[in-house]
Amino acid sequence: MKYFLSIFVLSLALNADILLPKTFTTDFEQTITNDKGKVIKYKGNVVFKNIKEVLSTPEGGDEIYTQSLFKWTYSSPTQKEVCTNGVELTVIDHDLEQVSHYLISEGIDLEQVLKLAQPLTKTDYKATYKDIEYLITMDKNQHLKKIVYVDGLDNKVKIIFKNMNYNSLVKEQDLECNAPADYDIVEG
Repeated sequence: MKYFLSIFVLSLALNADILLPKTFTTDFEQTITNDKGKVIKYKGNVVFKNIKEVLSTPEGGDEIYTQSLFKWTYSSPTQKEVCTNGVELTVIDHDLEQVSHYLISEGIDLEQVLKLAQPLTKTDYKATYKDIEYLITMDKNQHLKKIVYVDGLDNKVKIIFKNMNYNSLVKEQDLECNAPADYDIVEG
């Protein structure tokens, strides 16, 4: 499970140089290599939606509330769905017929990573956040293409995004993880 948590807690936002849309859908290939050299490769798709609301404060001011929602659907080598809002994480493991719920305490805040990103080339960026170095690659259209980093568990993580579709129509139900009622529930 430690391997999965390294990417599920991503939270995206906008940066002056790295522009991400309000929504996107994409396929992904994820490679995780642990400190002993064991490699696990995953494939699936991702749905993302960034929600921003302006809320009035009791003092009469406005406060901007941002929530980044992700749904990662793994199709290979296992069947999993992972939904997160950056605070809570739900993992549905269809192979184990199990649903796990977690509160995220130390997640990767990609919003901050992107704000700190410095260009290396026209498409490559580097950022250091909480002592972790991230390499971010954009395609020729400045769409997110790849993220590489070593997580807090010393796993080398590489996520390649394919068929990126910025500003796609994403409905709330596209971001929900719904498990059959007979799955076991695990609270993390």
